[in-house]
Amino acid sequence: MILSQFDSELVFGVDTCPPMTNAPVILRKVLLVAVASYLIVGMSGCRRGAKNTNANLSPSAGSESESERSRHEQSLIEQGKEFYKNDQDEQAMAAFQEAIRLNPDLAEAHLRLGMAYAALERKPEADESYKKAVELFKKRVQADPKDAESFFYLGEAHSFLHQDEEAARAYRQTTRLKPVDEEAFYQLGKAETKLAHYPEAVAAFQKALELDPNDSRASDGLENAQEGAQRIREGKKHAEEMLKKQQANANGNGNMNSNSSAKPTPKRPPSNPW
Repeated sequence: MILSQFDSELVFGVDTCPPMTNAPVILRKVLLVAVASYLIVGMSGCRRGAKNTNANLSPSAGSESESERSRHEQSLIEQGKEFYKNDQDEQAMAAFQEAIRLNPDLAEAHLRLGMAYAALERKPEADESYKKAVELFKKRVQADPKDAESFFYLGEAHSFLHQDEEAARAYRQTTRLKPVDEEAFYQLGKAETKLAHYPEAVAAFQKALELDPNDSRASDGLENAQEGAQRIREGKKHAEEMLKKQQANANGNGNMNSNSSAKPTPKRPPSNPW
């Protein structure tokens, strides 16, 4: 790069004409300044670029880690369910316990751990797990009132605790949110039967069979509910007949008492002979 006299005077504000020997030195200084400026700006840009790259990667890495953890927790629940289905209750219990260790707020894991405890005849631990499941599922349905699955599991937890009114209420809400859930209708029928709400149980079992005509459990439940409804009708009829008899007896006794309390006609004294 060669600077004219005019350019040199503009850049350095000095008269550059007299000693021509100074030109190379000046040029070297200009080049050094330009290179240094370029390097400083470039390094600064690289540092900013690296910082921005890290900032962009961090949330993605954290989010992926969270996703992986969630998948692992669900995998443990699925393993536990498979163990439970195959009557490997000890292994099922261990899988659900590990899932809960990783995430204590896994409502389904608490519910299924209670089921494993119950299969192992550890009732106190089972009840504690069911109670924890009720607490967590209640939070979930409060946060999302349209979560049909959580309502169903809430009904299950209440049912295992023999809280039949609460179970029926949760199952009923499940059927409202998910009218094609055959299992929910079946469980609702069972809960209503326990409460001796036989007409409601009959309706629930009939709906379950409408959705799955091959569900033998619903067929048996329907038969039991119909027999229960028949017993209720016969009981009411018998009670009405007994009430009528009691009323008739009461009326008869009342008539007898009224007759016995009437004063007898006094006898006429014998007349004196004349």
